[in-house]
Amino acid sequence: MSGPRASVDQLGDTLSGATREAFEALAHAGSLPDGAGVVRGEAGREATGTRVRFSLRVAQDQVVEARFQAYGCPHTLAVASWIAGALPGRLRADLSPGTPADWARHFDVPIEKFGRLLVIEDALRDCVAKWPDQGVNGPAARGPAKRRTMGP
Repeated sequence: MSGPRASVDQLGDTLSGATREAFEALAHAGSLPDGAGVVRGEAGREATGTRVRFSLRVAQDQVVEARFQAYGCPHTLAVASWIAGALPGRLRADLSPGTPADWARHFDVPIEKFGRLLVIEDALRDCVAKWPDQGVNGPAARGPAKRRTMGP
């Protein structure tokens, strides 16, 4: 997933501080190499303007390391990067750090781009769907998934 990346200067004042900071750094961009304990989830299509892929290294029901790849606007990349940074330590049953509405508020995402956050959420759900069951922490031991808010 590659494509032209607009410079932050070209975007003027259209990005919030949180979005600008995460977009400039993209601290968790990339992919983890294939191997035991690596789970990948993706959603969207480049042809429609947004595609997101998460690579997670997991140990039983917990994320150890996370990376993302994305094609989309600066808001999409910023939110995906922030989420990848928030995933280590999270459990499979509570993977998502908040909801798309939480992310939209935190990153001041315009309402017309809200659908892109749903693509990010779908990529996280795809990770959960592809996460291998391991021993006593399999489906019978997990309760229903719970949503967690980002907090202040």
